[in-house]
This record gives sequence, structure tokens and C-alpha cells, in this order.
Amino acid sequence: MSETNSNKAVVIIIIVIVVLGGLTGGWYFGKYKPEQEAKEQARLEQIAKQEAEKKRQEEAARRKARYDQLIVDADAAFEQENWGTAQSLYSEATSLYSNEQYPKDQLAIVNAKLDEIAALEARKEAGVVETVSEPNGRFYIIVSSSIDDDLARDYATKLAKEGTSVKLVQHNYNELPFHGVSVGDYDTWDQAQSAASSFTNYGKVWVLKY
Repeated sequence: MSETNSNKAVVIIIIVIVVLGGLTGGWYFGKYKPEQEAKEQARLEQIAKQEAEKKRQEEAARRKARYDQLIVDADAAFEQENWGTAQSLYSEATSLYSNEQYPKDQLAIVNAKLDEIAALEARKEAGVVETVSEPNGRFYIIVSSSIDDDLARDYATKLAKEGTSVKLVQHNYNELPFHGVSVGDYDTWDQAQSAASSFTNYGKVWVLKY
């Protein structure tokens, strides 16, 4: 083989090698490497999703455990009539699971109790005494009665400030005006008579229909 032909063969081989190298490089960098990078990216994203889901489930489990404990503690406070604590616990439970109806219902009861206590305290502070001046057919438990309006009202105010729900019943007895201090009133005679035994700490009590 002549030297010229030998040189041509070398050139051809080099060209083939270069072309094959170019094709291989193009395939590697243009297809294989991007595919591998995409697969790796997809794998990492899948791992990230799994980690995020795991954290979400763990957080959900913690929230549920916290909610369950709040309900247990709130119910215990409710049974003990510790209304302030029950209100705080039911409120927190509601903030965790706003769609749960139970803590909302319990919170409504607790708020009503707190409003009732606040109203009672306000009445005690003011010494509010309601006056009944017209017959209405109800039966009143009377703990004191006097012809002296001021004397009766002073006693009624004293009881009101102690937290008793008091009414001053203006009635007549033997054609004389009397002012009876009532600590309870009922629809029927039997109800009033049955309840009267609960007020024996006032001494002699009686039922007045008015």
C-alpha cells in the first residue's frame, strides 16, 4: 500500500472516529444525560412529596390528639361547672376543627352560663328588686311581709345583693297594704309548696297566690 493510500485511510478513520464521537456526545448530552437528570429530579420530587405527606399525617395526628385531649379536659371542667376553663378549652378545640359541631354546642351552653353569672353579679351589685304590683295568678314564696314599704324593700335589697332573685309583692291583707318579700314564684300551688321546703333557711315561709 502506498503512503498516500495509507494517509487517506488514517484520515478516514479519524473522520469516522470524530463523527462517532460527535454522535455519541450528542446522544449523551442531548438525550441520555437529560433523561437521567429528569429521572433523578422526578425521584427527588417523589421523595419530597412523600416526606411532605408524612409530615402532614404526623401533624394531623398531633392535631387530632390535641383536639381529643381538649374535649376531655373541657368536658371535665364543664362537669365541675368551671365555666371559664371550659370556655377556653372548647374555644381552642373549635379553632382546631372548625367543622366539629360538639364543641360549638358546648361553647354556646358555657357562654349562656357565663352570661347568666354576669347578669346575676350585676343584679347583686345593683341590688335589683322587681316589684309586683298587679295580681297575675302566680304563687309566690314569701319569707317576710310588712306594711312598711321601706323596711320590706331594705330587706329585699339585702337579699338581692347576696345573690337571691327577689321580688317585692304588693298585696293586701285584711284590707291593709302589705309588701311581701318573695324568693321564688311558680305556676301552680303544688309547685310552690314543693319548693318552699328549699327556703327554710329564711325561717317561716308561706305561699301567696297573687
